[in-house]
Amino acid sequence: MKQLTRRIIAISVCMILALCLFAGCTSSKKDDANKVQPTPRPTPENLVTEIKLSGYLYSDRATNLDKFKAVYAQDYPGVEVEIDLDKVSTEQYFEVLDDLMEGDDLEAAGDVILLDAPRMAKYAKEGKLIDLSAYVGEVLNFDTYRKINPAADLLPAAYDACIYEDDLYMVAVEYNHKFVLLNYSLIEAAGFSFPKDDWTWDDLVEIAEAVKANGVDRPVAMNYLDYSVWGAFARSNGKEIYDFIGKTETRDINLTHPDVVSGIEALADIVDPARGLVECIDSKDIEPENISKYAFIVADHEDIANWHETLIAAESEETPEASRWVWDYIHFPRWNDPDYAKNGIYHQAIAANVYGFAVVNHGKSEQYTDDFYKACAYLALYATVKDAAKAYADEGQSVPANKEANAEKFWREYPMAGKNSSVFSNFAESADFAGSLSCFMPVMSAGELDISYAIDGYLSGERTMLESLQELQDKAQAGWLER
Repeated sequence: MKQLTRRIIAISVCMILALCLFAGCTSSKKDDANKVQPTPRPTPENLVTEIKLSGYLYSDRATNLDKFKAVYAQDYPGVEVEIDLDKVSTEQYFEVLDDLMEGDDLEAAGDVILLDAPRMAKYAKEGKLIDLSAYVGEVLNFDTYRKINPAADLLPAAYDACIYEDDLYMVAVEYNHKFVLLNYSLIEAAGFSFPKDDWTWDDLVEIAEAVKANGVDRPVAMNYLDYSVWGAFARSNGKEIYDFIGKTETRDINLTHPDVVSGIEALADIVDPARGLVECIDSKDIEPENISKYAFIVADHEDIANWHETLIAAESEETPEASRWVWDYIHFPRWNDPDYAKNGIYHQAIAANVYGFAVVNHGKSEQYTDDFYKACAYLALYATVKDAAKAYADEGQSVPANKEANAEKFWREYPMAGKNSSVFSNFAESADFAGSLSCFMPVMSAGELDISYAIDGYLSGERTMLESLQELQDKAQAGWLER
């Protein structure tokens, strides 16, 4: 009897379990049927073509172009990208490219080419570049399944520099900015502590005078004839000296605005030979062994790569102690503003030249088909993908124009962790330094303005600064009108 009872109970339990399992399975199937099925990973277009990518490397060991190409190839493996004109410096690259782009046969220049903003505007005006606007909505970031949007993905100033007559002819990949290299060893030896983030040009002059009194011949290396430098002084009170870079048809210059005049007068006073503080030399012409003889060097981000080995060795324990020196980078000084405490606004200007990829217009043929230009446009637009932007920045030699990549600030650790920490120390959502950087005027326009004429005339007393700048402005505008 007991055995029968146990058997009945066991059978009953099994039936209950079976019913539960059946009910569970049935319910699950019904739930699954009601669920929205996930969208499958989109498939990139099956583009098959060959593209010649023209650019430059920061150094012999740099891999920026190869890494950028590799990210693109993951999504478009059918496109063969050949890297051309890559193992040369910036200056050589653009010199070669300018010669190739000036002719009628643009094939040798490449298909996707690295340009700076002024050259982009020039070649777009001449009809030598493809308008990329139509391709923007087609390219997908296959990591996020989101369509790329250069206007949102790039820093504002970088995106603006890519526009010519309201159309997109370039995709910004990096910007090259001016900063100041500090030799802390010379500064401390002269009795000063490290400059703070709110330092001014008055601070720089005061420290430079002390360093000079301590035996340094020319404490400051600064090519003040470079428009990126004198343009910053011209904008010392926030006044534009040239209209927006994309509007190359206009010829309006503001060199005679009172604030512009006073800004360049301030520059002239600083570089006055009678003070003996500043050597007018391009940072690219400073030999590595001479870097340590200056307390301040106005340089740009590309110089970091060029000086990489020297800067690493400067603080290495393997370097003899007598040859060691301590260094770091910092942003341009501010201008002393007596109203700063009251209004919280300070004046500070930095120039940045934006670099990006553009597509050469070869016309239509059996070789240069719609699919070919589509593949080229997609390659250029990949600068808006974070992984591609980081790949191009390599180890940090370049400062990404892509917002997401830039926000990680990995480039601030190059060439040494813990260094370059205060170049953009006042990064903030409300005041993003990189987002407000701009190129003061096209290089071709600035080259026609011999600012040394104004500075020399002012210092010698032959002419007022206003008179000199008026002459330069009239001459430049007349020259543009003749073209």
